[in-house]
Amino acid sequence: MSDLLADLPAYVADSEPWFRTALRTLVEQPTVSPGQPDIAAVLAGVEVAAGVLSEAGAEVEVVPCSGTPSLIARFTHPDPKARVVVYNHFDVQPANPENWEQDDPFAFEVREDAERGFLYLGRGTTDDKGPALCGLRAASYVASRGLPIEVVCLWETEEEIGSPNFGEVLEARKELLSGDCVIVSDTVWPNAAQPAISTGLRGGLQARLSLRTADKPAHSGLAGGAARNPLRELAALATAIDGARFWREDVIPVTAAEVDSYARSGFDLDYFMRSHELRMVTSDVPVELMLALWARPSFEIHGLCGGYQGPGVKSIVPDHGELKISFRLVPDQHPDRLWERLEQFVRAFNPDVELERMASFVPYRGAIEGRVHEAIVHGMTEGFGKRPALVREGGSIGAVPLMEEVLGVPVHFLPLSLPEHGYHAPNERFDWRQAQGGIKAFVHTFAKLAEG
Repeated sequence: MSDLLADLPAYVADSEPWFRTALRTLVEQPTVSPGQPDIAAVLAGVEVAAGVLSEAGAEVEVVPCSGTPSLIARFTHPDPKARVVVYNHFDVQPANPENWEQDDPFAFEVREDAERGFLYLGRGTTDDKGPALCGLRAASYVASRGLPIEVVCLWETEEEIGSPNFGEVLEARKELLSGDCVIVSDTVWPNAAQPAISTGLRGGLQARLSLRTADKPAHSGLAGGAARNPLRELAALATAIDGARFWREDVIPVTAAEVDSYARSGFDLDYFMRSHELRMVTSDVPVELMLALWARPSFEIHGLCGGYQGPGVKSIVPDHGELKISFRLVPDQHPDRLWERLEQFVRAFNPDVELERMASFVPYRGAIEGRVHEAIVHGMTEGFGKRPALVREGGSIGAVPLMEEVLGVPVHFLPLSLPEHGYHAPNERFDWRQAQGGIKAFVHTFAKLAEG
């Protein structure tokens, strides 16, 4: 096998022009899934992405569903010893130019960097088009060298809205996609200096709580103190939820071995705060923050809407308000059980509040042993020069538990992104050092699996 990989260093070093061009091609397609008035931009992006996949040597199929389609790119072998599906998503978050250094977040930019080689700027560079191209480049390499492995690149277009129709794609191509494993490259290292493998995802539950107390705003001098104020009541409800126990139940305690692994992850409080541009955090003890991010559920308020939003103060009592909230869940919590408890809590606290359930995701706990896991550990060690630490991921990927359920195969993670890359944030970026390490890591992972 080592003879087949002899030219890998040169291949990776020569890949930067291809990577830059391919990433530009993908990023300049504004494939925003949430809140789009139509799907024309996503469909145009799918057509362009199909060209990138085909040019890499894959057999490409666009698989339709009730929403926007997915792409399947297959690198075949006549006698494979393993079949691996590499999952990424091709849709992206919206981008408000007012918050970006770039005039247009979808205008791809490249900057030289002394430490990282090149920085690639634009929406989707790290979430998730850059990592997707690393898996693609590696798959193209092992196919051209004849390694006995079949790699299938699966690119979804609805991940950012919770994968509502992705199950149709999985069911339609279940036989093709059911192999040894799925490898996901859509998670983040805790620290730029220490590789890490995510071994689990938090689930999630989103909800909208609304309260109407009048047919129009009232003058606070004429009605204040007598009229019910929906914003005050929703704020009180949010405070009560924050202090409640119901969303902290059913949690599997973290083990001592997991805590030890977290401690080896290289988590750095100052780096974490700089990367996310945070002025304050809930604790100055690193292990407490790691547990809060990876092993404990959380409750967040995303918006309290209603009343006067202009300059100064307008002395009214609002007629209605809306509270946007979400929970992050950990194993063994389930969004259905949490929803029932949330409904009961809200009805008891304020029966006039109306609840609307939005997206939900089941938490996922992956394997930390076995052939595929060891292949990924080997691959990341070869790709980045250090054995990876094992951590969990604070975010959620709705497609992950769905793929395990429908395909009946384990889902593993090969993360490539960094906190400073700006998932869902302004000034999103990826970098060449992570990209070239990622290509190497995927190649060595595939080669290890091809040994059988």
